[in-house]
Amino acid sequence: MVIIPQPIDPREIKKLRKELGITQEELAERAGVTQAYIAKLESGKVDPRLSTFNRILQALKECKKSRFTAREIMSSPIIAVKPYETVENVVRLMNEYNISQVPIMAGNKVVGSITEKTLVRKSFEHEDLLSKKAMEVMDEPFPIVNEDESIEVVKYLLEEHPAIIVQDKEGKPVGIITRSDLFKLK
Repeated sequence: MVIIPQPIDPREIKKLRKELGITQEELAERAGVTQAYIAKLESGKVDPRLSTFNRILQALKECKKSRFTAREIMSSPIIAVKPYETVENVVRLMNEYNISQVPIMAGNKVVGSITEKTLVRKSFEHEDLLSKKAMEVMDEPFPIVNEDESIEVVKYLLEEHPAIIVQDKEGKPVGIITRSDLFKLK
């Protein structure tokens, strides 16, 4: 069965643009046309060439993808441990919350991280791993992004890191994003 998409009336561009919260100027820049052209298109005063119209639709599509921010997909509050807590407590917490990584925080500062991978690797180095302090076995802290960071940046960081910490405008950690959180996107 072939599904033929319904054509979009060029005057619907205004509605789509406003839903995305972008200006005519922003759309024009993304689509490679002038702001005046977008205004004429939205008012029905110009009949666009198919290639130009497709560029405008593609620009709108890209805006839609990038409109999500870190704040919208983060999990909050952050489940974290203090540097002096035992690895046994870290493991208990990971099991209790069914998570595979935990940031190590001293006050409002992220100082390290422990992941399942860390625990497996360190188990070969320490016979008494569970009695060690988190700070003795922790890895580098997860990357930190601002709460209004775009989802594209988040995706890029998650390619290399198991989690990302989200901070508010004052620099206080307020959430965490893991790879599984990307599935919240629609």
